[in-house]
Amino acid sequence: MGRSVLEGAFSLLDKLMDEGELGLTQLADRCEMPKTTVHRLLDQMETLGAVENVRGRYRIGAQMFRFGQAWEPAPGILRVARQPLRALSATIRTSTILAVPRRDRVLVAAASIVRAEDVARLRPGATVPAGMEFVSAPVRTPSSSVIGTVSAVLDNGRSPTALREAVGHAARAISAALAS
Repeated sequence: MGRSVLEGAFSLLDKLMDEGELGLTQLADRCEMPKTTVHRLLDQMETLGAVENVRGRYRIGAQMFRFGQAWEPAPGILRVARQPLRALSATIRTSTILAVPRRDRVLVAAASIVRAEDVARLRPGATVPAGMEFVSAPVRTPSSSVIGTVSAVLDNGRSPTALREAVGHAARAISAALAS
């Protein structure tokens, strides 16, 4: 059975998200799709603002940014998470994230970046990178279900014990704000 139109379109968007700008041939090769199919899908997505064509190279369009800004793993969580994440990063002087499970991935829903090397890896919407070490604490809904985690990047030579209390405090603050 072949790939659906939506699966094809999302495959192209995923590849553009991962690699930035790509030409038609590169996209077709990397997504293992016929060039004619890729061209047709890109034309349709460009009309809708989902992709942009800049001198023959395609990239994610502004409409996708708009859609992404509307997504939240739970109502109000991003609004209540921003301040505790910033305060946590300022206190412990390392990058922090709100991570949420989605299907077979763990996504960065919000971030407060302190370390320059974390900018690209921990941007909201990215999959939490494998191999990075974190100190984490659960964020709970009012019904006590775990919805995600507050996580702090564990720098080389830093003791996780020193970060646990501060990370736990931020996670509890976000959980309490969700219950309000």
